[in-house]
Amino acid sequence: MQTFFKVKTAQEVFESLGDIEPLGSESIPLRSSLGRVLARDIESGEDLPGFHRSTVDGYALAARDTYGASESLPALLTVAGEVGMGTMHQFVLKRGQCALIPTGGMLPEGADAVAMVEYSQTLEEGLVEVTRPVSPLENVIQPDDDVKKGQVMLKRGTLLRPQDLGILAGLGVAQVEVFARARAAIISTGEEVVDISQKPRLGQIRDINSFTLHGLCEKAGAEPIYLGIVGDTFQDLKSATEKGLSQSDVVLLSGGSSVGAKDLTLEAFSSFDGVELIAHGVSISPGKPTIVARKGNKTLWGLPGHPVSTMIIFDVFLTFLFGKLSGLGEPAQGMDYYIEAELDRNVESVTGREDYIRVKLSHGEGRVIATPIFGKSGLISTMIEADGLVRIDMNTEGLYRGDTVRVKVFRS
Repeated sequence: MQTFFKVKTAQEVFESLGDIEPLGSESIPLRSSLGRVLARDIESGEDLPGFHRSTVDGYALAARDTYGASESLPALLTVAGEVGMGTMHQFVLKRGQCALIPTGGMLPEGADAVAMVEYSQTLEEGLVEVTRPVSPLENVIQPDDDVKKGQVMLKRGTLLRPQDLGILAGLGVAQVEVFARARAAIISTGEEVVDISQKPRLGQIRDINSFTLHGLCEKAGAEPIYLGIVGDTFQDLKSATEKGLSQSDVVLLSGGSSVGAKDLTLEAFSSFDGVELIAHGVSISPGKPTIVARKGNKTLWGLPGHPVSTMIIFDVFLTFLFGKLSGLGEPAQGMDYYIEAELDRNVESVTGREDYIRVKLSHGEGRVIATPIFGKSGLISTMIEADGLVRIDMNTEGLYRGDTVRVKVFRS
């Protein structure tokens, strides 16, 4: 077994993943497409709304019939009829005529504006007074105001949001072509790790990482595949990794990534033909004992056993990786949220590595305050207490109280 460290910076790891290709595409119903990524541009086949549409309740009319109207000298118009919702008009307005129209109604022929009902007064014998002039197309949406025929509405690589589904529904798009979801095989290792249904004996711990990774994968848009807990033997690790490679695009093996008698992850990864070792150690704290390997477009990750380290490595690298596999134009688009805050105490760091500091956010005197949370990487409770992470650059010796920091906020 090779026990040397091939420690890489975060930037070097990102560069090694730069040519990861998006997965294939599939056609799915529009109702199931929220959070998926478009695999092709969507071009509108029609104008939207496709007709002159009122934006208010009022009277459809010719704007010229209201010129000079005021409360003291209103324009007097004859009501020729009423516009029904979702129906074509059955009349043509002549000079001096108007039609009662609801919001969203189609303007009848002869009308080019809508006077709001608030500026009108109904009289007897089908007459109405309009007390305020309107301009042509006032309170009116034109046929192509929302969408023009031939317009590219959504581009390949767009992460679909609720409003995107709405515009596609308006255009009659019932099926959308999206990139396939990446599949992630989750494997827990360690003789001390037991299923959550068991009562741990002294020296044992329940399987925290598989559930944490399951949630992180789903949040990143990937499909988690749990392959169970395996022992710290070469054959167990190799068999589990082989199964993961056959069923998924990314293998996530937590535990057994540091140098030690039972830490055989590197040997198991290296035993497969065509596997390239990218890193045996990453200059990040917490999370340094991370193994990264690659077999074509598939990647293998030997993650630390400590929950905080695993979560931070996922946050830094795997969110980016799943974004690339899912076809996102910007790999972290829609996934990351940052806020600026003022640090309320000094934080030391070591040059030559990136430090990720857990912080709790609060408000004070019109500004957001970031309070560092210190604790060992084996204590998942520190992540429960934290609202986000602050990155300290590898060339920085620390941050000072009062510094403005950029906090990557955890979101559900």
